[in-house]
Amino acid sequence: MEIPPIIYGVFPSKKREEIISKRNVRVIKEFLRKREKLEIAKKEELAHLKQLHKKRSINRAIYSRLKRVMILTHEQKRIDLIEATIKKSVKMDKSIVNFDSQPIENNQQLEPNSENN
Repeated sequence: MEIPPIIYGVFPSKKREEIISKRNVRVIKEFLRKREKLEIAKKEELAHLKQLHKKRSINRAIYSRLKRVMILTHEQKRIDLIEATIKKSVKMDKSIVNFDSQPIENNQQLEPNSENN
């Protein structure tokens, strides 16, 4: 749900900033709910892997590999969620509203262990 830029031109700057901040608060709350769901899913999957290892359905080597893959997958989901949230947030640059996110300056910070692969 995007707010058309023309609406921002109609409102005075204080009202415009208020609308933008309310929208960003909603986006942040949505992000926090989704992040919490991801964390719960990650904990459940880890518990399931531990249970499989405990029952000796999988050996230690397979357990460690599956755990690593699961953690990296959840890390990528978290990064995708952050990027989607950045795209949804509204930025205000000198009374001009940009709906496009700024390019991330340091992509290496977001990529998990890219140098170690």
